[in-house]
Formats: sequence, structure tokens, C-alpha cells
Amino acid sequence: MMFTAALFRRTSKSFIKCRFHHLRYYSATPSRYASGSTTTIWKGVASAIQDEVTHGKLIFDPLQQQAAKKLTRVQSTLESYNHSTFRQQLQRVEEHHKQQLQQQRLKDGTTQSNAELNTNEEPPSISIQVPRGFYIHGPVGTGKSMMLNVFYEHAPTHKKRRLHFHSFLQEIHQRIHILNKQLLDEHGRSYHVDTDKSRNPIIRIAQQVSEEVTLLCIDEFQVTDIADAMILNQFFGELWRQGVIVAATSNRPPDALYEGGLNREYFLPFIDLMKKYCVVHHLVDRNNLGDTDKTGIDYRRVRSGVNDDESNNHGDYFHLTTNGKNGEHASQELDRLFLQYQEKYPSTTNEQPMQLQVNFKRTMAVHRSHSDIIARFTFEELCTTELGSSDYSAIANHFQIVMLENIPHLNLKYPDRARRFITLIDELYEAECCLVCSAIDVPDRLFIGNSSEEDSGTDSDKSTTANDNVSPDGTMLAVDVAQSRGTALSSLASVRELSFAFRRAASRVLEMSSKSWWDEKL
Repeated sequence: MMFTAALFRRTSKSFIKCRFHHLRYYSATPSRYASGSTTTIWKGVASAIQDEVTHGKLIFDPLQQQAAKKLTRVQSTLESYNHSTFRQQLQRVEEHHKQQLQQQRLKDGTTQSNAELNTNEEPPSISIQVPRGFYIHGPVGTGKSMMLNVFYEHAPTHKKRRLHFHSFLQEIHQRIHILNKQLLDEHGRSYHVDTDKSRNPIIRIAQQVSEEVTLLCIDEFQVTDIADAMILNQFFGELWRQGVIVAATSNRPPDALYEGGLNREYFLPFIDLMKKYCVVHHLVDRNNLGDTDKTGIDYRRVRSGVNDDESNNHGDYFHLTTNGKNGEHASQELDRLFLQYQEKYPSTTNEQPMQLQVNFKRTMAVHRSHSDIIARFTFEELCTTELGSSDYSAIANHFQIVMLENIPHLNLKYPDRARRFITLIDELYEAECCLVCSAIDVPDRLFIGNSSEEDSGTDSDKSTTANDNVSPDGTMLAVDVAQSRGTALSSLASVRELSFAFRRAASRVLEMSSKSWWDEKL
């Protein structure tokens, strides 16, 4: 479908200039795989990364080297894997199994459906062995996305896709929406989903994807919502059954995905399948596991020239608004930069807001932009209104430079703001945008993970205060239905993930607002 093709073009474009450490790929002693009448050269991940180290484009990292060797082994198993033959054999076995069930029904004189007869049946056995995928997790900035990109680029198959998790989930939701509408138009409201796979839209979408790809790579895998958890459980279960190989990165190990989430027991089968079908690798120094979330080098900070002391703790294009003088300077800097690009790229001035196309046939108004090069927003415009990943993706893929003004402290009182901010940063990073910010504090201190800090949000005039949402033991409570039942906000999966996701967001903000990033991307 058109929507899917557009996403593929976007992800393919991102590999023309890899966004991490100036990665480019060179020929070396090759392995080969056949596709029709053509023979394609590919290079192992370990070899490709070693080339970058040799050329001085990457710093040697023994932890990355260990992961790269495992990824190279995954590549070698992919080389001899014929996904099309596997699916053909699966289809033949299932057809044979279906015929046996029909004969059993006739013999027994029962009117049971195939689905009911399938209840106690073992799944069809397939003689072709499916290679295991790869799931790499660890601290932020340690090179997980970079290695996934190298693996994707040199994976010995043409039927492959690589997406950020937000884009992946957005596509799945949209494809389900389109299929449900199609089924409604064809069958009317009497058509319903039951245990028959042909009527399950999630299973059908997974089967469609299995026809399109042999390898699916997903960056920044995370699960924060019960609806998404249920979709992922069914979707990947069918995807793996259809012989698709999955490679993913995450800040969380499989056993910690959707930790503390509502009805998590229904999600646990997915975790078991993930560990069965993927090699799980923890990118961390196992000799220094005192704090696994802080071990490892954040190469984004190294590249950005940012350190932890006060001499340089934010990017070159990240401006503080801590007091009146700084706030005035920050506003002037953003005005100066915006004017600079207006003069650099002259165009006809349009006083009407730009109407940016978004998925699901929506548009969003961009009030301050110029020449499709630069757009300027306030934090309130983008992160306190009902926007999501599709809106942020539209912005990120349209403009090269995005300015974000007046970022406040983000805390657990308004988790949706922090969640939107993280999603926005992920989309901007995925599209390789350059970022200009003005904020109340440096990136590492923007997220406040407890209720004792002052709320600096834009809705501070609301009647609900931070103290209204604190239990007797000092734990912050949710502001929704969960609060009335006494559920601590810190126990909800979507909020628990914020502290992990914000470390990634802070690291990416530092890199996107650094001079080195701007020099490379513009």
C-alpha cells in the first residue's frame, strides 16, 4: 500500500548518510548470496565496524566488538535461509492439516469449527530451521542503534525493513484501521472477529508483513500500553510462526518489558517467544555491573563534547532560560537564528500557517516556518496538546531544523508531557533533524522523577497540586481512574519507562543540538 511504501523510502533514505558517527560502508573481503540471477556482496558487522575503527571514524569498543561478532553469526545463518521456501512448506502443511480436520469432522458427524478442533492440536512441524534474530539492550548512547544500522545495511537479504518503534507501531495501527474499514465495507457490522485467524485483523496484518519482509529491524523497542502489549503479542507470535527474523534494540531486557503493566500476565508469552526466537545480548561491561544503567560510554556525549561538570553540560544550540537575563538571551538567539535562515533561503512569504499533512488524512498547522527548512514551536504547542508520533514524524520529515522554545521541568504529575517530549525527540533524531532549544535547565536535569520538586509546567494554575496526588508514604499517584483505586503512578509501566526513555532523550538532545551534528547534517 502507498503508506507502507512511503515509510520504506524514508528508512532507505536514512542510510544514504548514516546518522551515527559518520558511518559509511566500504568494500572488503566479501561473502555472497544469490537472489535470482544476481549475486550481491555483503560484509559482516564485525568487519564493517572494524573498518570504521581503522579509518578513525569510530573508537574501538570491546563491548561493541563482542556484540558485532554475535551479529555477524546471525548474518551467516541468514545467508542460507530461504524464507519463501519456508512459507510455501508452511502453507502446504497447514492445508494438509486442514483437510485432516475436515475429514475428522465428517467422520465424527460434528459441526465443530476448525478453530475449535484446533484447540488441542500441536502446531504444524516444519523441516526448515528458521535462524534466530537478535535483541540487544543496554545503556543509552553505547552504539546499539549504530550496530543495528550496520547489520541492516549488510544483512544478506533484499526483503528487509528497518523502522523506529514509534513508526512501526504507527504503521501497524494504521494498517489495522484500514483493514477493519475494508472488512466493514465488505461484510457490514454483522462481521465479527472470532478465533478463526482469517477474521483476526492483527494476524492478517502480520501475514501481510511476512509476505513483504524476511528481516524486520526495530530500533528502541518498548512497551508502555496495555492495548499495544496485546497487539504486539499476537502480531509477533504470527510473524515468528511465518518465519520472519526480528532484530531489535532496547534500553530494557526482555524480562523487564511492560514491567508493572496492567494485565501483564497476558503479555508474558511474548517475552518467552522473544527469548526463543532472538539471541538476547546485554551491551554492558559484565565486570562492572554495580549500576547496569550507567555502565558503558555514551558516545553521543563524547561526540558532542559535553561533559558532566558545569563547564559544558549542554549543546551549542541549547540555551538556558534560568533567569531573566538568560531567558532574554535565549530568545534573542532563537530570533537571530530564525532570521538568519530566512535571509539565507529567500522565498515568498505566506502569512497563512502551513498545513502539514499527517497520517489518517489529518493536517496540522505550523504557524512559524520558512522555506521548508526551519520551523519554530513552543513546548506548549507540541507537548501539551493532543499530538502523537504521526504528527512529530510529519514535522521531522518536512523540516531540516526544528526550534523548540521554553521547555519546562518535566515530572510525574504530568507524565503525558514527558512522554510526548520523548516521542518528539525520537522522531527528530530518526529523521536526522538539527535541534535548537531553550529550556529551564540542562537536558540531564529536565526530568524530575519525584514529587518533591517544584512543578514548572505550563498548567501550574490548575487547581490540582502536586501534594494532592501524593499518598501517605510519599508516592506520587495517578490523576486518572487508577488514582481512585490507590494505584501508585510509579507502578504503571508507561510511567516507569519514562525514566529510562528520558535518559535516551537527553542524550539525543545533546547530540542534535551540538555543532558537530549541525556541521554534518546541514
